[in-house]
Amino acid sequence: MWKKPHNWLIAAAALLIIVLLGLNVCHAVNPETGQSYDVRFVDRLVYILFIVLSFILSDVTLLAAKNPFHQVFIALTNAFVLLGFQAWILVDFFTTKLQTGLRMSSVYTLSVGAFFPLMAVILLAVAVKMAADEGTAQRIARALNSRRKDG
Repeated sequence: MWKKPHNWLIAAAALLIIVLLGLNVCHAVNPETGQSYDVRFVDRLVYILFIVLSFILSDVTLLAAKNPFHQVFIALTNAFVLLGFQAWILVDFFTTKLQTGLRMSSVYTLSVGAFFPLMAVILLAVAVKMAADEGTAQRIARALNSRRKDG
């Protein structure tokens, strides 16, 4: 399983997502007091649900290593989940109103971790391409072998 490069990319995407449990979505610093305020991924249940779902899909994708086309399907599903997660982060950031009445985007700045789902989607897209190529090569090899046996 670990001999195939696309499995390493899927594992890297899973690692990017699970690391989010320890990172901040956004942060702000009060210029008067110098006090820092952070919004963490674990502070919001919907973020935790997206992280857990994506991590489970990545694990299932790795378990389906014997059939590249199943890997492609599950990895694409995970990529769509991660795109939804990224959209949710951005919509949440730009539409959430704080207790002061200001929007979160006017006070806080997004952290690097807020873009990890998008980075994971890129890794999964490359992995899907590699797995699809491998699956196609396997089908061609099987077809050629069956022709040799028949002929």
